Amino acid sequence: MKKIFLQFYLILFAVNVSALTSQQNLFKKLYGKALTGDESTLVTAQKQLPGYRLNHYLDYALLKAKMPQLPEKEIQAFNKKHPNSPLNKELENMLTYELGKQHKWKRYLRHYKNNRDSSKKHCWYLHARIVSKDHQGLVPAIKNTWLNGLSLPDECNPVFKWWQAQGHLNDDLLAQRIKLTFKVNNASTARYLASKMKNKPLWVDHALSLMQQPLITLKKALQWQDNDSNRELVFIKSKALAQKQPDDMYVLWAQLKKHFNFSTKQQAQVDRNIALFAATDYLPFTIAAMDALPPAQQDAQIKAWRVRYHLFHQNWPQVAMAIKSMPDFQRKKDNWQYWLARAAAKTGDKNLAKAIFSQLALKTNYYGFLAADHMRLPYQICSEDIAASMIVSLPESLENAFELFELGMIKAARKEWIIGYQKLDRGQKRALADLAYQKGWYNKVSAIMGALGLWRNYKMRYPLAYQKEISKYTNKHQLLPQWIMSIITQESAWQTDAISRADARGLMQLIDATARRLSQKLGINYQGKYQLHDAEFNLQLGIFYQRQLFNQFNNHPLLALASYNAGETKANDWLHDFPTDPDIWTETIPYRETRGYIIKILTNITIYDWLINQTPKRIVSWMPTFPINGHSMKNWPNNKLSHQTTTVGCQQ
Repeated sequence: MKKIFLQFYLILFAVNVSALTSQQNLFKKLYGKALTGDESTLVTAQKQLPGYRLNHYLDYALLKAKMPQLPEKEIQAFNKKHPNSPLNKELENMLTYELGKQHKWKRYLRHYKNNRDSSKKHCWYLHARIVSKDHQGLVPAIKNTWLNGLSLPDECNPVFKWWQAQGHLNDDLLAQRIKLTFKVNNASTARYLASKMKNKPLWVDHALSLMQQPLITLKKALQWQDNDSNRELVFIKSKALAQKQPDDMYVLWAQLKKHFNFSTKQQAQVDRNIALFAATDYLPFTIAAMDALPPAQQDAQIKAWRVRYHLFHQNWPQVAMAIKSMPDFQRKKDNWQYWLARAAAKTGDKNLAKAIFSQLALKTNYYGFLAADHMRLPYQICSEDIAASMIVSLPESLENAFELFELGMIKAARKEWIIGYQKLDRGQKRALADLAYQKGWYNKVSAIMGALGLWRNYKMRYPLAYQKEISKYTNKHQLLPQWIMSIITQESAWQTDAISRADARGLMQLIDATARRLSQKLGINYQGKYQLHDAEFNLQLGIFYQRQLFNQFNNHPLLALASYNAGETKANDWLHDFPTDPDIWTETIPYRETRGYIIKILTNITIYDWLINQTPKRIVSWMPTFPINGHSMKNWPNNKLSHQTTTVGCQQ
């Protein structure tokens, strides 16, 4: 427990202690003690921190520590004293949870808000109604909760047991829920439900088999009876498997369509998935599958992948034709204009290529920079801003937010920020961005710039932050600071406490296993994933990891980026039979996220290079050809251009 609290404390105060004032350091110490239930902290605060704006956070911490004692009246008093604090909602949620945990059903019903934000809390609510004899409408409410394709928490078991004892569970309901589990591929719950059926129909066994061995069972389905249940199962699984194994499904689906009387809509959905995911694998039958789709299924995504398929094979006449067949809104986007120009150049229409490249070169983005490189033109980076209004005094919640941010209590700071930010007008928000920049709260600066549409305020959107730490480790590992800054901008937007869905953490978004491995190689102590929220530690590991990836991929920048985003295995996969030109290689990466990631970072690094050096390297300097199928890595599009810097202009 002590270790867990220490890790929580590390993430809670992700800040350099030496940067804090004596008042802030004392508060930090008292807050840590208050979280353990030490009530002497309030006495100390009254004596040594009189009037400190965050003293009510000590009250909150003590209430949090006392939550098992259900301090209902004290929470009400806190709410009354601090009516606008975001802490009220947190305390109420914690109290409600604790009441449910302790089965204090009468009080739980007073506090529970039926917003279905938690299955556990909702089942406690249903349990409380059972105990309190509030049975009106209860049976259908329990049924609706039970009819869920996902596994439900143990707290729901007493509720379902009561409902079942009332005689409400039957084979029809079990069948309904099995179908729901099938849609989300929850095989374990489906098996359990099937074991409860008194008269199990044959389709249930089919469903279980399809979840366990989908391709093998789909082949066996050619011998099944064509009825509504079997047809629906085969459709759902065929649609899903078409995404993972389009090559296997292409022939099999044609056979299944003959055996089962699928609706036109069902056929079109599976046909589309086969065509789309065949394209992402660049399978030979891709174009035939796309051509066979009805017009309604040939949407923007299909049209985009038709272009990528032809790009992959460098069939330039077909690239041009596919782009020209796009609707105006799609064809006029920068990426497809770039590829139309490339196709025009490759097919001999130099005038069209020049005209398109010249227009694109006015854009401050990846495709604009590439177009400028093809034309040997300067980059257009037009920095602009609006005047900021004076903020005579910040709303109390924003004052709290900045104080919490300085303490490293970033999650709490964000909640205070939300309340105060809503009270500002446009000019004040712009002024707030300046203040946030001065304080080092860079991800808020970027968010404000985006909300105000100030995309060209590059100095605010691309902060030159943590320069000392970044330079320390980039010098050691022979990398450029702007490379790392570009990655941080994309990975975390300079948010030290950032946590992704994959549990990647901190500025450079490292996962626990990678951090542990890197720490061992560096011979430094790794205390757990919470340490990744320490900015310098995260940078130390992340920059070292970038150096490793550069070494692994023979100093190829795009492969280092691809492996950082999609994993080293995938980056290696894309070295086999892929195009060697770097712009084509990037555009034909199957993963949308990785394509966008590389494109954004190459844009970022050009902006950072301009901010740091005023004459940035051309974007193609980061884009050598790929060592694929025996080809050597070369500068692209030629030696001279790839080593140039460029001037920067501003043609509105």
